[in-house]
Amino acid sequence: MTTAERLALLGGAPAIEQPLPHEVWPPPADRAELSELAEQRNTDISIKGNSGPIGRLEADFLAFLDGGARFAVTFNSGTSALLAAYFALGVRDGVDVVGPALTYHAALSPVFALRGDVVLADIDPDTRGLDPKALQAAITEHTKVVTVVHQWGHPCDMDEILRIAERHGLRVLEDCSHAHGSRYKGRPVGTFGDAAVFSLQANKAVYAGEGGILVTSDPQVHDRATLLGHYRDRSRDSVLDEDLRAHWVTGFGLKLRMSPFNAIVARHALAAFPARKEARHRCLRHLGEHLADVDYLEPVHIADHVDMGAWYGYKPLYRPEALGGVPRSVLIEALRAEGMEVGAPSGPRLSTLPLYARPENPLFPGTPKKGVAPQAGSHAEHVERHALSLPTFTDWPGDRTLIDQYAEAFRKIGRHRGALARYAADPSHPFDPSR
Repeated sequence: MTTAERLALLGGAPAIEQPLPHEVWPPPADRAELSELAEQRNTDISIKGNSGPIGRLEADFLAFLDGGARFAVTFNSGTSALLAAYFALGVRDGVDVVGPALTYHAALSPVFALRGDVVLADIDPDTRGLDPKALQAAITEHTKVVTVVHQWGHPCDMDEILRIAERHGLRVLEDCSHAHGSRYKGRPVGTFGDAAVFSLQANKAVYAGEGGILVTSDPQVHDRATLLGHYRDRSRDSVLDEDLRAHWVTGFGLKLRMSPFNAIVARHALAAFPARKEARHRCLRHLGEHLADVDYLEPVHIADHVDMGAWYGYKPLYRPEALGGVPRSVLIEALRAEGMEVGAPSGPRLSTLPLYARPENPLFPGTPKKGVAPQAGSHAEHVERHALSLPTFTDWPGDRTLIDQYAEAFRKIGRHRGALARYAADPSHPFDPSR
């Protein structure tokens, strides 16, 4: 057996030639972006209202959503924007928020800062987002808000979730941090709920470095969210309700506003998004087509009525029974040896994290909350244990050769599944080509 035919893990030549990293994000700034940043430095380094790049970003973002929301308010992070959204939607002591069992922790953790509580519901195995049936089962008299996370870019079943929310009088918050540009039945995500939040953190397709933006069409949500994170000029000029506007000098005590420099970066990322989205779609469609014949992978499911927008990584599921029961960790080890940038998704089930699992709110010692135990046999558990995370390739056609090599690495593992199974059973055994 030649080294080219042998698994790289067992001394063979790697299938992937390009050195790591394979996903370099965010991309470098162009001259126009750098020039605007330099100009802003000498104009105003702290904007108290929503003039200049702050106001332009908010207007651009509303246009990005096809006018499907009336108001946009920037914050210094997606987490801050979520905190403002939960506050504006009425989360407080005695209020439960239902959200997905598998997502990034910050989608729901701000609830605890407001003394609210979180109830976790299982995910839909196709969308990877909140399962409407599990949502229905989780609702109690304390439930007031439903958090919908469009996980990894795939929109949730918004028709059914909205029907359930309307039937029970619940407010709906969309977390679109993975889903810039995603659409459900032609309509942009972020325009379905009572409020929506988009993270603009550096890993996102539309990035500010750090930042977040809240959108809503509800004037009360807008006013309360604005006052939570902004005081003086912004609250004086933007808050519509006269009684709430009386708080303009102080707001509600916090300062969570975005820097104008972050707004400039975000505006340039937003302007570049359509071309980058198209390139990502072409790259990941090509990858999906080439992985369709890899029997130990379950391809990423994309419903016919959705647009994945920016994606957020490419995350197929591993079928260990098709690879001789090799653990996912060993598969990842073998793929990395082939030169692949691959791992398990970073976010575990929320019920495995102390902030969610323990029956005391650590922000308010002595204050009880629901302790959530992991649910055995759930879809969330299955995805957590079997998902692989691959790069969100963005350079088309520049990444085509690299994508082809990724596909070959997966096929190579399949051709040598027996050798990998033997390695998994005894990693310390030296390579023996006769085995």
